[in-house]
Amino acid sequence: MATKVGKAEGNHHEAPIVPETAAAADPGKIVIIGGGIGGLSCGCYLQMNGFQTEIIEAGALPGGLCTAWRRGPYVFDGCLRWLIGTHPSSAFYQMWQELGAIAGREILTYDDILLVEGAHGKTLAVPADLDKLSREFKHIAPEDTALIDQLVRAARRCASLEPPLDNPVELMTLFEKMRMGLRYLWMVPIILKWKNPTLPTYLARYRNDFLRETLLAMAGNERMSALVLVMMLAFRTRQDSGFVAGGSWAFAEAIAGRYVRLGGTVRYKTRVVSIKVEHDRATGVQCADGAVVPASTVVSCADGYTTIFKMLDGRFVNKKILFLYQRCDLFPALIQVSLGINQAFTDAPHTLSLPLLRPLIVDDQTRHTRMEVETFGSDSALCPEGKTIMTVRLPSRCEFWTHLRKNNRQRYRAEKRAIIREVIRVLDIRFPGLAQHLERSDIATPATFVRYTGNWQGSYEGWLPTPRILGRRIPCTLPGLAGFFMAGHWVVAGGGLPSAALSGRYAAQTICARDGKMFATSEP
Repeated sequence: MATKVGKAEGNHHEAPIVPETAAAADPGKIVIIGGGIGGLSCGCYLQMNGFQTEIIEAGALPGGLCTAWRRGPYVFDGCLRWLIGTHPSSAFYQMWQELGAIAGREILTYDDILLVEGAHGKTLAVPADLDKLSREFKHIAPEDTALIDQLVRAARRCASLEPPLDNPVELMTLFEKMRMGLRYLWMVPIILKWKNPTLPTYLARYRNDFLRETLLAMAGNERMSALVLVMMLAFRTRQDSGFVAGGSWAFAEAIAGRYVRLGGTVRYKTRVVSIKVEHDRATGVQCADGAVVPASTVVSCADGYTTIFKMLDGRFVNKKILFLYQRCDLFPALIQVSLGINQAFTDAPHTLSLPLLRPLIVDDQTRHTRMEVETFGSDSALCPEGKTIMTVRLPSRCEFWTHLRKNNRQRYRAEKRAIIREVIRVLDIRFPGLAQHLERSDIATPATFVRYTGNWQGSYEGWLPTPRILGRRIPCTLPGLAGFFMAGHWVVAGGGLPSAALSGRYAAQTICARDGKMFATSEP
């Protein structure tokens, strides 16, 4: 069941319009590459602190991966599912308020994390409330009571965790680091116990097959650390997450509007191809149209691999950076199938994990035995009354789709049609009448994401939180290069909108500290 909090505003039938703003060449300004959430956040905070900035964005709209597309009366959202920081007690809520991201808009919260359906009619609704979750899990798997108690206890202890907003760790004094260490000392046993096992290693301890399958469906990727499962339950149980009405378009538009009102300038449809460097200092950027934009400081919120190894030709790296880009796992590339249905499915769960009677083949190597379905009604402000949107996301190999699109466009289109047909067939069995009332269908492949965002290997959130990368500090600077910073999901493991925005805030704080400015914030 969805609960509304706050008030929505704006017309969901139209794409957001954020005016392009022009700026004269100013060698003293800060140039930000990329108008995604990380870049917009960094720009907002720098403007709040008296810096003149310009964002250079390759696309026609703000948001980057936080995007959506309109098909008839439907808005198919390519990003937002549940956002952390929707409750006033949260540190992330403070950040969203400063960025003007969610103020005045409805927040839909859900009692259940997801509904998992299994073979032979088994079902399990996974509550966000940990007490209810414990009871539900023990009801279907009493033989795993001890493991369930351990999981719930760890999640409950982590529910109060908040990121430090005052300063990133790199700017903390010794005393501040000691105080933070003492504050989170109780986390050490939890990290030691949960960080290193991968999900399959941890889940192998469970005796109940259906509960094991449910926990893996909740986490989503078997290469992740088991600590991710603990943290996901911790975040969801404190009722600090929900879907922001209007979705990704309205969310990104709100932050972009805040940035422009703060005096920032944006240059859309302009791709940066290189970062200008003189005497080991970033001095500006060169664009694909030949324009050179001078800058006192460059902040790249674009794709990490493209920034380091293409825009900078791999000149400013060390062993730590090479380790990241050569040995650490990424979130997989995705196929997203979106359906617009002229029928209300009021009883459909917001998130449903379905078993497939036959594997769904999505490339030359990947076969799925489960399908996760997200359902959005008119309360989401993504479709009119009486209509429904259903989206399905399927991890797939980026190389397969980019190669196919480049070398065999006819087969590329045929493969897309085949996947859409199979998704419709499966969902029509689960939701009778869906195919008959289908009005719009759309598919975005990894090649689509690469084409529009340039993300390395089509990854939608950057670094996958595996045991190998969790706990590593990913620097926002490069060795030997002055006047340069990075922000976005390539400088934090785990990805997500809160992490991207927080990294932009941290980059602005670091620049303020470099220039001897006291970091300040404001709210609209």
